[in-house]
Parts: sequence; C-alpha cells; structure tokens
Amino acid sequence: MNTEILYLFLTPAIAGILIFLVGRKSRVVAETLALLGTIVTFVIALKIFIATTHGEVLTLYSSQLRMDALSGLIAGLVALLGLIASCYSIPYMRREVEVGAIQAERMGTYYGWFMVFLATMLCATTVNNIILLWVIIEGTTLASIILVGFYWNKDAIEAAYKYAILLTVGITFALFGCVLLYSGASAQVTGGVDPLKLTEIAKVAGKMPKSIVLLSVVMLLVGFGTKAGMVPFHTWLPDAHAEAPTPISAMLSGVMIKVGVYALIRTVLIFYPFYPIVSTLVLVFGMLTMVVGVIMMMMQDDLKRFLAFCSVTSMGYILMGLGLANYLGIYGGIFHLLNHSLMKSLAFFSVGAVIYSTHHRRVSELGGLGKYMPISAVAFYVATLALGGLPFFNGFISEFTLFIAGVKAGFPWATVVAVAVAILNVAIFIHLTYQVFMGEAPENLKAAGIKEVPVMMWGGMLILAFLCLLIGVYPQIVSPILNEATKAVFATIAMP
Repeated sequence: MNTEILYLFLTPAIAGILIFLVGRKSRVVAETLALLGTIVTFVIALKIFIATTHGEVLTLYSSQLRMDALSGLIAGLVALLGLIASCYSIPYMRREVEVGAIQAERMGTYYGWFMVFLATMLCATTVNNIILLWVIIEGTTLASIILVGFYWNKDAIEAAYKYAILLTVGITFALFGCVLLYSGASAQVTGGVDPLKLTEIAKVAGKMPKSIVLLSVVMLLVGFGTKAGMVPFHTWLPDAHAEAPTPISAMLSGVMIKVGVYALIRTVLIFYPFYPIVSTLVLVFGMLTMVVGVIMMMMQDDLKRFLAFCSVTSMGYILMGLGLANYLGIYGGIFHLLNHSLMKSLAFFSVGAVIYSTHHRRVSELGGLGKYMPISAVAFYVATLALGGLPFFNGFISEFTLFIAGVKAGFPWATVVAVAVAILNVAIFIHLTYQVFMGEAPENLKAAGIKEVPVMMWGGMLILAFLCLLIGVYPQIVSPILNEATKAVFATIAMP
C-alpha cells in the first residue's frame, strides 16, 4: 500500500511526459492520455484517501514521504477535480481552437503541462521533508505559469508574468523560513534524527529560540500565504484566474491555493502550543483577507475576476479557522477548505459553460441564460448559493461551524466580522445570479442561438453540485473524514 504514494504523483507525471513525446502531433492522443492518466490517478488517490481517513498513516523511504488523513483528503480533492477538469477540457479546448483562440497544434502542450501541474500538486501532499516541500510548492508554480499564459495574448502574458514574479518572490521568503526552521531544529535534535523531516521539527518546536521561530513564521506566512492568496499577497490571483483557460482557473482556485494552505498547516501550526502570537497572526491575516476579498467582489464586472476575489474571501474563512487554534476552529477550517474546493470549482466550470456558449464573460453583457442553458443554470445556482452560505448548502455548514468556533475560542469580534462578510456574500451572489441567468437575454445573445454545453462539461458540474447539496443536507457523511484530518493536524503538534 505504501508504494502507492509514489504511483500517486508518478502516474500523472508519466502521462504528461508521454503527451510531450507522442501526443503533441495528435490532439486525440493527447486527450486520451490525459483522460486515462487522470482516471488512474483518481483510482490511486481514492484508495489512499480511504486508507488514510480510516486512521492509517502511509510512509515510504524512512518517512521522507508520508501521508496521513489531511494529506489523503487534499490528494483526493486534487485527483477528483483533475479528473473532472480533464473531461471538461476536451470540448472546452476544442471550442477554443474552433474560435481561433489557440492553435490546434498547441493542444498537446496544454494537456502535457496540465498533467505535470496535477503531478506537482499531488506530490506536495506526500512529502515530509521541509526543503522538498518548498521545492514541490515552487514546482506547482513553474508548472502552471505556462497554463496561466496559455492564450499567449497581451492580457494572458501579463497575468503569467505577474504570477511568476509575485509567487517566485513570495516562495523565496518561504525558502528562508524553511532554512531557518531546519537550522533551529538541527540544534535541538539528537541521536541521528533527521531535522529535515516536518514530523521531527514538530517534536522540537517548543525548544527552538523564540527569535528564530517568529522570524521563520513570518517568512513562511509571506511565502506560503502568497501561494494561498492571502491578503496582502493576493494580487497575482485575480489576473491568473481570469486569464487562464477555465479548466485551469478551476484547478487554481479549487485546489492549488489549498496546497499553499496545506504547507502553512504543516509548517506554522506546529508552533501554536508554544507561541500564541503565531495563531493570533494567522487569525488577523484571515480576517483581513476575507474583508478585502468581499469588498473587491462588489467592484467586478468580469465573472472570472469576480470568482477570483471570492476565492480570496473564502481563504479568509479557512485562515480564520486555523487561527482560532482550537479543535473546532481547525475542524471548521478544513471543512471550509473541502467545501470551497467543490463549490468554487463548480462555479468556475459553470462560468466556463457561459463563456463556451456566449463568448462573453462580463456580467453587464449577459442575462436570461437560464432559458437556454438550464443545466448550467442549475449548477451555477447551486455554486452561488453554496458560496453565499445559504442553509441546505455545504458552504453554510462550514461557515456556521467557524462562527461557533470563534465564539468558543473567545474571539467574538472575529465572529461578528465573519457573519457580516457572509451576509454581504449572500446579497452579492443573489444579485449576480439574477443578472446572468434571469430576466431577458440581450438581443445579440438571442440571435447567436445559445445552447447547452456538451455532456462532458455538464456531467462533472452535476457531480460537484450533488456533492455540495449532499454535504449541506447531510454533513455527517464527511464528519468522520474531517475528524481524522483534524486529528492528523493535532498529532503533529507536540503539546507542552
């Protein structure tokens, strides 16, 4: 079973290499290899997910590779959304070729880098070595830069350039933080213990000098927080999400920024029991992130930029949960991480369906699409109501968990701010839904003969919509999974 840790990220990596070797001259070969690669990867991830969320800890190479319930949950989300995105990409990217947005011969490049991107994110969930974690996180950036700028127009190139510069600078801070942690741990461990292992660093977290700890935590928050879209290091996110092909936007928002959160959990939370100021710092960044995100949402006319800033808001909720530093808070943060991956990916796929059928993505240019695209409309309704945090949808359950956790942790001010942001979210999403899918469609859209998207696009959307509703109505179905993931976080924290 433990060797499947290797297969988890080697499978998409090999599929990507094969696409570069034999699939660049044939679109069908590239699509087939990507689809097969994501299917096999999903099966492997599902087996690991089931094993780890039932309490198993998988290790390989003297625990240099290690997966617990939190790793299994993140890997499962990456693999699921990777499979849905690969199916979605086939008709979506074919249409982009038809309308002249890209050349047909570049399809192999798209699928090759898509699989490499998937492999790097999965690999990040397996490593237990602090320097290797940094390398892989940087690898996710390098693999996705080409995808962000894939359309190769002015806006896409500018977005890719900003993405590359800001994340490279940010991740450099994370490198300094990782090196500091390694040096601090090296002075404390004895008996041949490897101070590069995250699990070993956690055991001596309370023995490190306070100056080293605080400096490294700040650098890690800047570095991995940039990756996670944390304010004020989020400025790359709206451009990258908006200009990338929609399946990549869904992966960036649905899972890649969660890899940044995963790195923060593994490196920063280990100091909670010894330095309360660390959790307070995470909480403050979380509240700032959600407030700035919701304010910027109100100013957007571009659907993809709107959803990008919504991701910033949601990351604020996740960081709030982590910053509360109690069991329920971290449970709620992981719960919202799970829910956001599902509902935000669904939202991007729904917006992609709108772009596919209308070739428009500005709210002011849309309207009345529900008559012509009923399946996409239902998927969009579910996504927006879930993101808005309305009852009977999964977003409401995780947000309400965070509200309770905030009160129990003694931070009523944070709960008040979070509730206010949630109310604004509801109003904004209801207004957006009405503008895009209700009312009368503009004359130019009626004349264009709008139709529903192909089944390979709406099939995955309905799966995600079903999961959002299922968790919202019956949250007990994921409670054991979340409990195991939360216990895995606390298991790596050496309590004083």
